[in-house]
Amino acid sequence: MGTQSPTGPGGSRVRLQFVDLLRGWAVIVMVQTHVLNATLRNDLRGEPAYRLISFVDGLVAPSFIFASGFVFAVALRRKLPDYLSFGPALGKQVGKLLFVLALGYALHLPAFSLRRFIEGVSPEAWTKFWAVDVLQCIAVSLLLVLLVLQIVRTERRLVAVLPWAAAGITLLTPIVWSVNPAWLLPAPIAAYLNAGYGSQFPLFPWSVFLLSGVVAGGAFTAARDRTPGHEGDDPARSLMKRCAMVGAVLVVGSLAIEPVLTALYPPHDYWRASPSFVVLRLGMVLLLLSLCYVFERRRGVGERSLITLVGRESLLVYAAHLQVIYADVGGHSFRRWVDRSFGYPEVLVATAVLIGLMILVAVWWDRVRRGDRQRMRLMQGLALAVFLLAFLVSPG
Repeated sequence: MGTQSPTGPGGSRVRLQFVDLLRGWAVIVMVQTHVLNATLRNDLRGEPAYRLISFVDGLVAPSFIFASGFVFAVALRRKLPDYLSFGPALGKQVGKLLFVLALGYALHLPAFSLRRFIEGVSPEAWTKFWAVDVLQCIAVSLLLVLLVLQIVRTERRLVAVLPWAAAGITLLTPIVWSVNPAWLLPAPIAAYLNAGYGSQFPLFPWSVFLLSGVVAGGAFTAARDRTPGHEGDDPARSLMKRCAMVGAVLVVGSLAIEPVLTALYPPHDYWRASPSFVVLRLGMVLLLLSLCYVFERRRGVGERSLITLVGRESLLVYAAHLQVIYADVGGHSFRRWVDRSFGYPEVLVATAVLIGLMILVAVWWDRVRRGDRQRMRLMQGLALAVFLLAFLVSPG
């Protein structure tokens, strides 16, 4: 999920460093979130400090998903003719999304062993496998966006339709969460609708952030390509100011509408399924995006910045840090070894070490990507072969 390089005026490739910056910070805080959740002592989880950290951490996934939609939209204008004609670029994009989808499920394998699969896997393990995580949410949401694009046929119509889709998903979320989709749908599909199968990021409501990212990215692309006005105003800068204002309005408005929504909807979990909380987080994501834009314009963000580098290599960092924390090797894992025995100082040290390790991984892979492409593909193939071989020969 590295940031695409859209074509700027004159056909040159430009990078949107502020989007890389947003996603880089999101991934880094995501590492902290997973370390905290896996290691912090239970007796510390009811304290105000933990609740504050959890609220901040709750902005990570929306920002990460939003940025993925933004990046897709920025690259869309250049690739649109090929997408609409079912050209190679569409096949390549679909292939990437299917890989992300497969990776999301691979990280949830109920048993990393063919032998275990043959002997049988418990229903509970299969339930965990079908649970939708952030990668599946992003991949399926973008596949649905591509499908909508084939129907509406233009970028302008796509950007016009998606806000209505996002609003509908937001408003329907408490209702969808109040039913059991397994009555009508098989588990792999039902898991995308709500948390009934343990999904952390079902499409209701999480696809709202991706759709909103596509809308914002499309608007930014249109503004960036417009000619500055007579006063020399930068259309892209004006758009980002409006994003900040919309974000502030959404934050304030979400607090005002919550009592009304509580009366209208059946009982639901405010922190996971409330439309007002979705609106609150979307508003805060827009404010964060605007802050990253201002930071880039005023301070500058070099392409070699470690934060933006992590943002460009977010897929690798995401998968790698989860393996370090949760991977089970011979019945042992970092999470089981710690067994929620850390206080805040130990969590801080573990977080710093893991973030440092992930930065090194991102730097290494960035150098590989910038080098020999054939060598990079060879390494990717080798990694896949090792993964499959380990799956085949592991005793479980």
